Amino acid sequence: MELKWRGFLALGIILALAGTLAVVLPEISTFAAGTIFGIALSIAGAVKMVQSLQVKEWRGFIWQELTGAVELVGGILIYFNPLKGALAITLLIALVFLVQGILQIALALRVRKQDGWYWFAVSGLVSLTASAALALKLPYTTAYPPGTIAGIALLVAGAAYIAIALTVRRGRR
Repeated sequence: MELKWRGFLALGIILALAGTLAVVLPEISTFAAGTIFGIALSIAGAVKMVQSLQVKEWRGFIWQELTGAVELVGGILIYFNPLKGALAITLLIALVFLVQGILQIALALRVRKQDGWYWFAVSGLVSLTASAALALKLPYTTAYPPGTIAGIALLVAGAAYIAIALTVRRGRR
């Protein structure tokens, strides 16, 4: 089965851009950071779901689809509730990254026979670490705003998808 590496590359670039946006804009007000992060996460989730539909026969299809759905729903919830307070937004972001990390690791295990599978595991571990960092340091979020931590997790996820795309492309030659 030949994966469509360009779709994975595009997804990686979008995730990396969403992560960059979240890292660059965290000091704007809580409302703006929550709104921007919600939009970025929703777009990343939707793109991930659409991209996975292009590779339905791939062993990781369902996990990719579930991860995208979690990101899409989480992004929508964050977008529509940006004024519930920094604590609520931080907990919601932590929850989204917890579930996303678990699903990303499950995806890695599902496709472990494919070259580069470990990038999904790394991305999942970074998401779990971001979730823990957000949940455990809630009283101290002034040093590292939630958008920065979430942005780093998105950047790593983007790098993982770019690495997978390049690995698949290199394997075709």
